[in-house]
Amino acid sequence: MSGKPIPNNTWKRTGELREEVLKQAPPSPKKRKNKGFFLVLAIFTLLWAFEGANFKFQELIKESPKILATVQRMLPPDFTRVRTIASYSIPEELSVQQLLLPLPLDAEQTTKKRRWWNNTFPNTIVGATLQTIQMALTGTVLALLVAFPLAFLAATNTSPHPLIYQSIRFFINLLRTVPDLALGLIFVSAVGLGPFAGTLALAVHTMTVLTKLLSESIENIDGGVVEAIRATGANYYQTLSFAVLPQMLPDLISFTLYRFETNIRAASVLGLIGAGGIGHLLNSSFRTFQYQEAATIVFILIVLVMLVDWCSARLRSWVI
Repeated sequence: MSGKPIPNNTWKRTGELREEVLKQAPPSPKKRKNKGFFLVLAIFTLLWAFEGANFKFQELIKESPKILATVQRMLPPDFTRVRTIASYSIPEELSVQQLLLPLPLDAEQTTKKRRWWNNTFPNTIVGATLQTIQMALTGTVLALLVAFPLAFLAATNTSPHPLIYQSIRFFINLLRTVPDLALGLIFVSAVGLGPFAGTLALAVHTMTVLTKLLSESIENIDGGVVEAIRATGANYYQTLSFAVLPQMLPDLISFTLYRFETNIRAASVLGLIGAGGIGHLLNSSFRTFQYQEAATIVFILIVLVMLVDWCSARLRSWVI
């Protein structure tokens, strides 16, 4: 409260005290005009969205028994393909130890071992799960390697020239509008089916998101630290290293770990279009009405995402 302090004797004169308080109080916020108009507009917009989405509560309630019936067919999950050795189609000429360990093998055995690891094992539930993790991790790392330098060029306070800032922003926003599924289809048509196409799709989409998030983080840093470093005679790269990077490092770690978690789910979806990952097996299980096997895959995905989230939280608390 600004102004002179109110004397103690004014507490006895409530009327004068009220007038003094009103004088010293900040002005009340102005009421926005046309408030009712915008409220009605928002309601009509929501109704328009629900109508366009064909969202019908009555139909949802009516068809809910079918949803429950599908869930009941999925329970309990069937882990046969996970725990049964026969489901892994191990070649008769090779033992489990020869497949898993780097033991000396002849030329024929080496060929069969390589073929099993490249073709057979990724089509199992465990192999597809590991491939999903590999795709997400590789795509995230590739995206970070590109997004890290681009973020400095796409931030207003670190970009060397406005033309560079506008060009990078336009390029990133243009790519970010393309869904990862569309990117997956493009790369599948270019490099063929498999995890390579899915990894490229994840890398490109994650790169655009990380560049935007990191550039906004750079723009929100404390400018006083930057000015203090520049006052010592530091050049552009020294300013980025000692003033900008330490302030954006927590966001860099948090955003990267979050995108890795997101890419786990995205990689499983890309499998639906043949871009590797466990999504292909999930789609096949539903199409062949093997609901219990599909429940197993969904359960593994849930556990995987929860495990990655737990590890990310521990790593974040350890680094930041």
